[in-house]
Amino acid sequence: MNVQQAEQLFERYHGHSFFSANVNQVDKVEALFIPFWAASGSVRSKIINAQVGWDRLVTRYNKVTKQNESSWETTWRSVQTQHEFLHSYPSTIPELQIYASYKYRRGFVNQIRSATSLLDSKTLDPRDMESNDPEDRRRGLENRGLDPYTMKPSIALKFVKTAIEENEVETVERWLIENYRCDRARILSMDFEYNNLVLAPIYIPVYVFSIQHLNRTFRTFVQAHDSAGLVGGMRFYSWQRISAVTAVSAIVGLGIMGTSRFGLTMTSAFWLGVVAPSLLVAWSVYYYPILDYRVRDWWRQREMSGHEAEAYSASWDTEWTKAYDRYEEEQRRQDWSENQEYHRQSSQGSRSASSSKRSGPPGDPQGYYATLGVPTNASTQEIQSAFRGLAMKWHPDRFSKEEDKAKGKKKFQEITAAYSVLRDPKKRRAYDVALH
Repeated sequence: MNVQQAEQLFERYHGHSFFSANVNQVDKVEALFIPFWAASGSVRSKIINAQVGWDRLVTRYNKVTKQNESSWETTWRSVQTQHEFLHSYPSTIPELQIYASYKYRRGFVNQIRSATSLLDSKTLDPRDMESNDPEDRRRGLENRGLDPYTMKPSIALKFVKTAIEENEVETVERWLIENYRCDRARILSMDFEYNNLVLAPIYIPVYVFSIQHLNRTFRTFVQAHDSAGLVGGMRFYSWQRISAVTAVSAIVGLGIMGTSRFGLTMTSAFWLGVVAPSLLVAWSVYYYPILDYRVRDWWRQREMSGHEAEAYSASWDTEWTKAYDRYEEEQRRQDWSENQEYHRQSSQGSRSASSSKRSGPPGDPQGYYATLGVPTNASTQEIQSAFRGLAMKWHPDRFSKEEDKAKGKKKFQEITAAYSVLRDPKKRRAYDVALH
């Protein structure tokens, strides 16, 4: 992705609705690598104390209103179970990708996290710091900067454990509801045991757009790798349009209900029912970005002060910091798991197809295997390797002539479509079953 494509995503992000404000005043555009700690591992969770509840409609006599009134109440019962769960967490889960710096506001940067960026990651090479794209060079973005790592791995690990434990609690609550056939469940206490929990340093390329509003700098982040067009940042809304809609709605409401119902004259109803709400809404919409940023800045300062003792100490947790080859090992483990799952499920699919009296040799109706140049029994690693090679060969940005660029774009779309199906075990299994 070059800066021109990033600008299109930026404009689409800030012009997504009728109420969006036109953001045309972009002060600066930067090309950066933003650091993340990508975590992976497994956790064994155990229920210590939990409760399950059933909702019931209860009718009681209200002495105040002198009427029978109905309301929903939940009857809770403690459950004694020592059930354990073992779950693996790959680093492709966005919540396990922790922004490893304090330079930008975490909430906005988190919006550009994705699984694709990690699956396609490679060792950072000095040549990656330079862009050969003509548009980037024309805009003075031929050199991509680095946002340095300032968050220690031990601090990132706290974020990771919080995300994992929240997910485990939700998973266990769903299990309790299904197992006990109840309406609600709540976990009072659980025990967590982590295995092989490691962190890998990952850089994600982004374009950072700086905007000025009320003498404050607001930034929008456009991820430069994922084709899904991931964008994060504060959205701006038109106070003129929103206040106008508010005024029209208020006038219509007063016209339908009438002013006499509220004991107001036409003049007072106009000022109190139309002008005042419209001004309040306009002020809120106009100053909301500033108020939101003040809250985020306060939270970021609080976070930094809480991490300060660890963040600037001499030790950088060598027992947690793993080199890129450790991440490669984790990626191979994920690929192996996906292959095992695919072959297991595809064998079940074959038996199911046989039982339904389908016959015939496997083919390739959509040409996905042929597009990537791999056999129908290719492993996930072989498919991924073939995709990477073809994607580099046919990426439109590699061509200068419009004719070649159009041809490359068409080929690149075919490759991407094939890869999106064959790299997903469930989609690939469904595709292979359809071949019979």
